Amino acid sequence: MNPLDTPEVYHRYDPTHMLGRIASLPDQCQQAWERGRAFRFPSRYARVDSVVFLGVGGSAIGGDLVAGMAQLENRLPVTVLRDYSVPSWVGPSTLAIASSYSGNTEETLSMYQQARERKACLAVVTGGGRLLALAQEQGVPLFRVSYQGEARSAIGYSFAAPLALLSQLGLLPHQNGEVMDAAQLLRELAEGLSPVVPSAQNLAKAIAVGLQGRLPVVYGAGFLSGVARRWKTQLNENSKVWAFYEELPEAGHNSVEGFALPQGAKDAAYVVLLHSYLLHRRVSAKYAAVEDLLMQQGVAYRQLDGVGDSALAHLLSSVLLGDYVSYYLAILNGVDPASQDVIDQLKRRLTGE
Repeated sequence: MNPLDTPEVYHRYDPTHMLGRIASLPDQCQQAWERGRAFRFPSRYARVDSVVFLGVGGSAIGGDLVAGMAQLENRLPVTVLRDYSVPSWVGPSTLAIASSYSGNTEETLSMYQQARERKACLAVVTGGGRLLALAQEQGVPLFRVSYQGEARSAIGYSFAAPLALLSQLGLLPHQNGEVMDAAQLLRELAEGLSPVVPSAQNLAKAIAVGLQGRLPVVYGAGFLSGVARRWKTQLNENSKVWAFYEELPEAGHNSVEGFALPQGAKDAAYVVLLHSYLLHRRVSAKYAAVEDLLMQQGVAYRQLDGVGDSALAHLLSSVLLGDYVSYYLAILNGVDPASQDVIDQLKRRLTGE
C-alpha cells in the first residue's frame, strides 16, 4: 500500500497539523479579502504610479501573485523587492507595501525604513513584531494578520489582503465575485486532495510519488510565474528537497539548450509545467514545444492546468495543488513539513544568537 494512504504516517510526521493550515487557504483568502475591502487609505495613496512589495520568503510570495494579476490587467507596474535596500526610483509616487508575517524580518525592516526616508506611500501587512510597532508609532496604514502558523502557510493573507487593498485604491479592478467563486472552488478541490482520497484518485499524491527522489523543476508563465516560484519554495521548505523554477517564454531561449547534459541531472529531473488557457496563445504554443523537447530527451514531466473560470481561480487552484504536493512529498520523505531547522540555524549564525 502507498504510505500516503496510511493514516498513521500523518500523525507521525505532521505533529502540528500543517495539513489543516494548507486546507485553510480558501478561508484565508475570503477573510483577508473581506477585511481588505473595508480598509481605508489616505486620499493621496490613490495617485501613486507604481507599487512595490517589500519582503522575503513566504511573506513575499503574495506580492509575486499580486504582480501576476496586475500584469493581466495591464495596470500600473507591481514589483517585488527582496533585499536590504530599495532602488532610487522608490519615492512619493510609489506605494510600498511592507509584508512580514513575523514583523521582525531584517531585510523587510531595512527596506521599510529606506522607503519611509524616500517618503513613499507606506502600508504594512504583518502579524506583529517590530514592523507592527513601527506602523502604529508612525501612523502607517496597517493590515494586521491574525493567524497562527508559518509565514508560508499564511499565503491567503499575504496575497488576498494586498489584492483587496489595491482594489480599494482603484489600482486593480474589484474582484469580489471572482474571489468568492475561487474560494468555493478551492474548498471543493481540497476535498479531492485530502489524505482520505486514495492515491489512485488523488492528483497531489500522484505527483508527489512521481517527484520522490527526483529533482523538481517547475515552469510557469505570465501570471503563473509567481505560482511556479511558490511551488519551488514549498518543495524546499516543506519537502526539504532541492527544487528550481523557470519562466516561459524566457526558458525557451536558453534553458532548453541544457536539457541533454549532464546525464545525471537529466535522469533525475522531473519537470512540472503549470499552464492556463488564459495565457497568450504563443506562450501556450511554447509549452507544447517544450513538452516535445523534454520527451525527446527522455526527461520526466507533467503539465498541469489551472482550474476554474477566472485567472484568479487558475492561480489559486495551482497554488493549492502545489501546497498539497509539497506536503505529501514531505510525508514520503519522512520529514516534518513544518520544521525549518536549517533556516533557523542560518538566522542564528547571522544574528549571533
